Amino acid sequence: MGKGRLFRIVCGIMIAIIGVFLIVLFVSDDNEDTANFNIDMDVEYSDTAEWMSFISGDTYLSQITIPGTHDSCATYVPLSYVMRCQNTDISEQLENGFRYLDLRVALDEKEGGNRIKMVHNFANCHVSSNIFSDYLYFDDVCQDMYSFLQKHSTETIIVNIKIEDDKHPAADIQKLLMDEIKSNKDYWYTVDEIPTLDEARGRVVLCTRFSDNSQMSMMGLNMDWGAQNNNVPVDIPYELYVYDNFRVWVQDRYKYSVEDKYDAVVDGLENCEADENTLFLNFVSTSGDGVVGHPRGYAKTLNELLQEYELKASTSYGIIIVDFGDANLARHIYYTNAF
Repeated sequence: MGKGRLFRIVCGIMIAIIGVFLIVLFVSDDNEDTANFNIDMDVEYSDTAEWMSFISGDTYLSQITIPGTHDSCATYVPLSYVMRCQNTDISEQLENGFRYLDLRVALDEKEGGNRIKMVHNFANCHVSSNIFSDYLYFDDVCQDMYSFLQKHSTETIIVNIKIEDDKHPAADIQKLLMDEIKSNKDYWYTVDEIPTLDEARGRVVLCTRFSDNSQMSMMGLNMDWGAQNNNVPVDIPYELYVYDNFRVWVQDRYKYSVEDKYDAVVDGLENCEADENTLFLNFVSTSGDGVVGHPRGYAKTLNELLQEYELKASTSYGIIIVDFGDANLARHIYYTNAF
């Protein structure tokens, strides 16, 4: 065999290997198998679409155990092996019982007018698994939320918006966000105070994780906490952030190993301090402590451990935020409320 032919064969093999690697990295993901758990489906509040209807309206949101999703729009993203965090869209997450959405946004410059697109870090979120499909935009997500609340007026949705865009002025993004909110103001709760459930029913409770760059003074619950991006365990994995009208405990150790992350989650569950003026955000999600993360692989283990953890009835655990959550995991979380 000539050297030229051998070289071409080796190059062909290398290209094939690189191609398979790119397919796995950009497109492939684990299968959608989920574990089966014993969930009591005979109780009337098993309907995940309207479970809040069974909670007293004078209860503050911070006193309710609420299931949420992390990077809620990262369902169809490039680099799915490392970037994908959910396997359902916003509508299905809401129908499945999740009431806290973590929204990451950036500016999309368009000839017909700039729009706010949904992102996960530098990766753009799409409307389908086709990488050439349209971007998912903030107004698309809003329409899904409005439609859900029209059908289920007893519910509320907490959204926490974070700007992830280093290319455009934050003030420009904030202005577009506020334009959408002002245009649909009846759907939004934008006061800088934790509401009761009756005050929030049928509405989206605005939370923001950015400064008021455009001086619009409509930030909702502004809670721009610091990054908890260390991968070395600490004695107390959650931190307290004090704002003018409320406080927030946050456990978001997103670079922990699965073992350390679970310990941090349990620490939060066992020491949660939530009252009418204090929220507790307990993130179950992690990108791992290695060079390349795999949220789905980590979530499979962590969600199973969380499902096996015995949450006590009539106990407020705050907001528990997961990757790749399903309806049964949401039930396991919200069943702890005093129905």
